[in-house]
Amino acid sequence: MITSPVKLYFSALFAVATLTVSAQKTTYTVADAHSHNDYKNSIPFYRAYEKGFGSIEADVYAVNGQLMVAHAVKEIDPERSLKKLYTDPLIKKLAIDKQRNLRLLIEIKNDYKAVLPLVISELKPLQSYLAYPGHPGRLSIVMTGAVPPAAEMANYPDWITFDVGSIKGYTPAQLNKIGLVSMPFSKYLHWNGKGVLNGNELARIKGGIDSVHRAGKMIRFYETPDTKSSWLALVRLGVDVIGTDKIEELGDFLNHKKANEYTAPLAYSTYTPTYKTDGAVKKVKNIILCIGDGIALSQLYATYTANRGDLNIFKMLNIGFSVTNSADAYITDSAAGATAFASGQKTNDRAIGVTPDGKPLKSLADYSFEAGKKTADIVACDLADATPAAFYAHNMERSNELAIANDIAKSNIDIFLGAGYGNFARKLNGVSAIDKMQQRGYSLIRNYDEFLKSGQPKILALMDDSVVRPKIEGRGDYLPQAFNKVAQAFKNHPKGFFMMVEGSQIDHGGHNNNLVQVITENGDFDRVVGEALKFADADGETLVIVTADHETGGLTLLDGSIKNGYVWGDFSTNDHTGTPVPVFAYGPHALDFRGVYSNTEIFKKLVQLIKK
Repeated sequence: MITSPVKLYFSALFAVATLTVSAQKTTYTVADAHSHNDYKNSIPFYRAYEKGFGSIEADVYAVNGQLMVAHAVKEIDPERSLKKLYTDPLIKKLAIDKQRNLRLLIEIKNDYKAVLPLVISELKPLQSYLAYPGHPGRLSIVMTGAVPPAAEMANYPDWITFDVGSIKGYTPAQLNKIGLVSMPFSKYLHWNGKGVLNGNELARIKGGIDSVHRAGKMIRFYETPDTKSSWLALVRLGVDVIGTDKIEELGDFLNHKKANEYTAPLAYSTYTPTYKTDGAVKKVKNIILCIGDGIALSQLYATYTANRGDLNIFKMLNIGFSVTNSADAYITDSAAGATAFASGQKTNDRAIGVTPDGKPLKSLADYSFEAGKKTADIVACDLADATPAAFYAHNMERSNELAIANDIAKSNIDIFLGAGYGNFARKLNGVSAIDKMQQRGYSLIRNYDEFLKSGQPKILALMDDSVVRPKIEGRGDYLPQAFNKVAQAFKNHPKGFFMMVEGSQIDHGGHNNNLVQVITENGDFDRVVGEALKFADADGETLVIVTADHETGGLTLLDGSIKNGYVWGDFSTNDHTGTPVPVFAYGPHALDFRGVYSNTEIFKKLVQLIKK
């Protein structure tokens, strides 16, 4: 049967129209990364393949009936053939990795009439994997460089497509042989890869990209700056294939993109303070110390952006910075960091509530008890963890959880809320910390609703882990509700109260390099701060302090939109950093907390107010 030219034309048009939709990039993974001049890196093929790259490039010359991989004639080496560096490894890997898809971009460096027959011959062992119409294989072969003219492209097998610099002048039928469109970035603009492209530059290059996409083809730029800012720009522009010489860096950048991007579905409302007593030099009756574990300015600004330019914390006008190094390290852990502001002395990493030589230290909770105040230790983590433990425990090693848990029986804190029932139920010398606390008149509470309703003056509330799970896993309003319950229970006490409330799992998001977790946990913590500011305004004698024990993750903000609540960040580490953390203060004596100072100064400023 002979197909008419008209039918062929409209069939080709339909194919192009169908491809147009699929060519629009909406999400990116490392499968969209291209290893440019892959053969020049230290381990050809395997570095990019094992990182998950979806595209790998090799330049070839036809030499004595073989395809030799090299960038220039003078670099040709008999040991570096396409078969050895790429074909044989592909045969092995694709046989094992049943779901793996890959594009092999082969650049013709000399005569296509000599190279293409060798490509057809040398890739025969990969025939079963090749992708072409009617054969949905996992390996795409795209020829680039000195490709044949459009009129000759149809002479080559269906599994061979070509990379061209422009789609102009191709008939619909010829477009079927185009597998990629690659252009030099300099065709549109010259850029060093720093900062952002302006509106005119974006419009200029977007026009070229859109024209390729309208033809149903994928686009790649070469000679682009190889920086995070450049990769980000290419992603924002919708470029389909992102090339690099930095395999690990781009791989991590794209692999982590899902966890490092967040668009808040809705903005939560914040409280507008009255500022009536803010900075007043008058008696401080109540102190609310809010610890955002792991936060610094990047975490706060990310949350501000996600909440579309609104944050309770940013409405606090008196701001300082806390220097967080420990006694024995530039970068503190939570144990030493919390001990510094809880007890006023720098100690060694991993030590809780003790000096570097192991002597116990009195905490703000102890001084508050001596001043006749009510006290509370409220967290969304194990109560034997570093920050909550710094207010009641004394141990040189934070991992000694059983000993730390037993120290709670020596504390006079009125209300404890957190997790870690197992640590407090374990027996030491035949008796558990829970046993000791009950003997002292504490009510053990395991149910959160029961805690919220309880009117008991002494409470040890130990929740199941399911209650204090991450916010993104459904923790709900656990922390803001807990704060309000305790504040209302204490508000009429004549001597006032001291409460430490911790946003414990902001730190977990930093350790996990998960921006979504950082922002959602920080947003939850910010709601607690909003409730604290509201209480302070109603009371008039309450000082609210918001700070952190350290920064976690080395968060950098790469992109965002305050209007849309969108943030894209990147982490430099999965550990703590030495970055100073902010201190926000609201209420009487808030001015005392301006400046840059050691974290121990927070204790010193607060203990003076407690003793007055």
